[in-house]
Amino acid sequence: MRLSPAQLEEFKSEGALAIPGLVPTGVIEGWQAQMREVCSEGVDLDEPDTWPAGRYAPTGGWPEFSPNLYNVMNLQSIVEQVGGGAFAASHPAGLPWTPQVPMTRVILPSAPGTQWQAPVDGHLDGYASGWGGGFMAFFAVLLWDVDSPTGGGTAYWPRSHRANHRYFIEHPELFDGSYLFTEPVQSGGHRALLEGDPGVGEVVCMTGRAGDAMLFHGLTTHIGSENAAGSRQARVAQFARYSHRKMREQAPMVMFPDKDGTPWSPPDEQSLGTGFLPSDHPGRRLERYDVSRNLWKYWAPEINNQP
Repeated sequence: MRLSPAQLEEFKSEGALAIPGLVPTGVIEGWQAQMREVCSEGVDLDEPDTWPAGRYAPTGGWPEFSPNLYNVMNLQSIVEQVGGGAFAASHPAGLPWTPQVPMTRVILPSAPGTQWQAPVDGHLDGYASGWGGGFMAFFAVLLWDVDSPTGGGTAYWPRSHRANHRYFIEHPELFDGSYLFTEPVQSGGHRALLEGDPGVGEVVCMTGRAGDAMLFHGLTTHIGSENAAGSRQARVAQFARYSHRKMREQAPMVMFPDKDGTPWSPPDEQSLGTGFLPSDHPGRRLERYDVSRNLWKYWAPEINNQP
């Protein structure tokens, strides 16, 4: 599977792209069977009367399913196309390149009496910070049908990748994640970066059939949405994240921030350094901190067809 020129242009414009039928039916059916087998505490994904309200995971969490999402040929083909061989499955900071287990999320309907509301704010996974750095794109893949925007699908703001990019062009020193502790985000959330931008669309909640996927740019504002109360439909999805390989390999030279924004300090022999790097730190010259005016600088030539 490859994306057409029209699909590539839509992705570049919107920061998100629906990809019908990314995962073959046989693979989806196998994953569904494996998910049914590992449910615990009396939960049966085919019996809504057994469902708890909201997010669900079996005791011990979701295991790796076979085949691994990262090994699905259609997915590999598209990642090769948009990344030109430079993208690889993302990893937590400091860990070597090893096979990854996709994140699995199941969102069951909210408690009765709950009124569904569209998300009003989201988050970024970013480039320099989050999920190992050099974070470029991610895929959300549905394992069961989601036929309603109120069914718990991943919510995103169309064209928010462009608004967020403009913000970091103006504030490149905050690209390390310190923007989270800086106004207007600290008090107003990520939506504060989008307010007043006429190019950003209203929030959209993902829908589709089992095996369908959404491809998102790493700077697209997104969040999980609630499943409508009274729904008899589970929202089940897996997520595959991709970093730029060169940027990811720079992880040992980059310090990740404490959650309270504590400034960076040199590590001792017993612990890793944390916090934001000073502006004159050599790590700031690494590619993963680069905020290029060309949003597609590190993507494949096929998609980076602009100066």
